[in-house]
Amino acid sequence: MNTKNNNEDSYLIEKVKERNQDAFKLLMIKYQPRIYSALYGYVKSKEDAEDLTQQVFIRVWNKIDSFRGDSAFFTWLYRVAINIAKNHVTSAGYKKQKLNISDEIANFEYPHFDSPELSIESSETSKIIKDFISSLPEILKTAFILREYDGKSYEEIAEIIDCPVGTVRSRIFRAREAILDFIKEELSNE
Repeated sequence: MNTKNNNEDSYLIEKVKERNQDAFKLLMIKYQPRIYSALYGYVKSKEDAEDLTQQVFIRVWNKIDSFRGDSAFFTWLYRVAINIAKNHVTSAGYKKQKLNISDEIANFEYPHFDSPELSIESSETSKIIKDFISSLPEILKTAFILREYDGKSYEEIAEIIDCPVGTVRSRIFRAREAILDFIKEELSNE
């Protein structure tokens, strides 16, 4: 994030801490689409993502004083969103939906194939891999998705999931290793 955005966020955050609703609305307008997109990637339900996005901003309004500024505001906001999503997914009575990663993966453009059979086979393989990623343990899946699909740095991921950078690297390595092993096994079965 550039300095202008950091300064703008700092100003708005100070105003929100003073309970200025207009400043809060500006922060919501700025970050709501990104938070909604991240939450939708977890719950794969428009209604749930909308409800959770609203919960995130209610939590931000109520807990803004706990933001110390040690990290970028978006990093803190993203962590709040991820925690709310995890709580929602694991809460009693919630029918856990598979994480199909993000819209970016779903819209991934595959190489152009000359034969429709190869194109269909590639699409089926992609779905199998996405389903496998969805089945990874939560700690591996979260770190992997934040790195590979959200483009976060190791340091940003460490802040978001509140663990050391080395742990983040290890989790991503283990996720990649599991995915590669799965792909090798799938290819050997064909």
